[in-house]
Amino acid sequence: MKTAKPFVKWAGGKSQLLSEIRRKYPERIEKYCEPFVGGGAVLFDVLSTFKPKEVLINDIR
Repeated sequence: MKTAKPFVKWAGGKSQLLSEIRRKYPERIEKYCEPFVGGGAVLFDVLSTFKPKEVLINDIR
């Protein structure tokens, strides 16, 4: 599976954990909320895998 790359390097980024995180995904995702988007690793993975209809992201430095 090809993965989208995060748009910035982020301390605490989840890129290296994606294989573990994917095991927790449900069968489908129609709405996705990411309260701590950081570099966007999980966000981009979910977008490319599930094509959710509704997405809400946030982050504060």
